[in-house]
Formats: sequence, structure tokens, C-alpha cells
Amino acid sequence: MRPTAAHGLVSGWVINGHKHFITGADGAAFYINVARTGGEAGDEGGAAMFLAPAERDGIELVRHIMTVDKSMLGGHCELRFHDVFVPDEDVLGEVDEGFRYVQVRLGPARMTHVMHWTGAARRAHEVAVRYAAERRAFGTRLAELGLAQQLIADNEIDLAATRALLNEACRVLDDGGRASREKSIAKTFAAEALDRVVDRATQLCGGLGVSGDLPVAKIAREIRPFRIYDGPSEVHRWSLARRAVRELAPERR
Repeated sequence: MRPTAAHGLVSGWVINGHKHFITGADGAAFYINVARTGGEAGDEGGAAMFLAPAERDGIELVRHIMTVDKSMLGGHCELRFHDVFVPDEDVLGEVDEGFRYVQVRLGPARMTHVMHWTGAARRAHEVAVRYAAERRAFGTRLAELGLAQQLIADNEIDLAATRALLNEACRVLDDGGRASREKSIAKTFAAEALDRVVDRATQLCGGLGVSGDLPVAKIAREIRPFRIYDGPSEVHRWSLARRAVRELAPERR
């Protein structure tokens, strides 16, 4: 990224970069590029948001990245930016404030993803419970066997805990707070708990659970990347730990 005094007769910025996993890039009419305009790596400030039409000279959609999940419109794409010119009038907001603007959208978006995947995991759980209630094995219904009941009960616990953490994060956001801690906790727990829910549902359904006859296998494929998307669980744990040390042991930072 570098500013340019003039591009023809118009002042603006020139963007060069290479980005993987841009969801929905194929078919988008325009892109919002977040690029560093000042400061150092790790600084909260020093970035700006730039609006650019998808057909702008210098924007190259390299490929679709093949992933286990297939439900995202426009896929997960790799893009290159070769001397892409963006005039000053297409800077969104103030220069160097881009990271702050991104957080306004990113936090609530993480919670909407938790909502989305909670619904999907709940669907897999309901399918599995109904299957277990009808399937007979070892002279009784599968749902009456202790091991199957434990899987069902653990799913109920994980789903209830996910909803509780989600509601708490949304409450703080609705009250005007940043909810940084609450969002990280809810997102990390949900990504892992919902993955467990769908895995147990798969196990309950046996062979049908990994087949195309039930929606469980598809949900399992789609939900696994959620532990990586929107920030890997490890990054959220790192952030939570740093915050805890700052708050509880400031003298040992």
C-alpha cells in the first residue's frame, strides 16, 4: 500500500497484495480492501478501508480454494492486487481507522455465525435423536441404551451452554459494550461444542450418519471449519489469556 499524489489528475492510493480465503469473492460486484496505511504490525491503528469495483484493473481472482465446506456463495477465493488504484473519494471513513471500523461489523458477525451453526448442529441432533428413537438394536430401541443416552444428553448440554454464552455476548453488545471477552468465549466454545454435537449425532446414526441419506454428514463437513474461520480457537484463547493476565496480574505483565 502506498499513497500516490496523482493518478492521471486524481489523487489516491495504490494497493499491492495477495490474500487467501476471501469468501464470496467470485461474483461480488465490489471489494472492501483493508490495508495498512501507517503504524507498525500489531498496532490497532494504521489501516484504512478502500472500496474497489471487482472489475478494477489490477484485481486478479486467482482461483477457488477447495475446502471441505461448500455452502458459501462465491466460494473461498485467492486474490492478487497488482497496483490497484483507489481514488481518495473511495476511502471509507478516515485513513488509519480501518481496524476500528472492521471491529464494528466483525464482532456481531461472529455471533450471527454462532447462531447459524447452532441451528445446523441442532438439526443434526434432532435427526439423530429421532433415528435413535426408532432404530432397534440388541433387542431394544437404540435410545434406551445407556451409551446412546449419554451421547444425547451431552449434546443437550453443549447446545444449552452454547446458547447461554451466545445470549450473554449479545446482551453486552446490545448494551453498547465491545464484548471482546464474551465474544471470544462464545465463539471458541461454540465452534468446539457444536463440532462435538454433530460428531455425536454422526455416531448415533451409524452408517447413515456418514451417508447422503441424512443431512448429518453434510452438516459435519460444513461445521468443522468454524473452529478456524472467524479466528482459530487458539487465537481466541491467546487473546483471552492475555486479557486475564492484564486484569488479574497487571504487575506481572
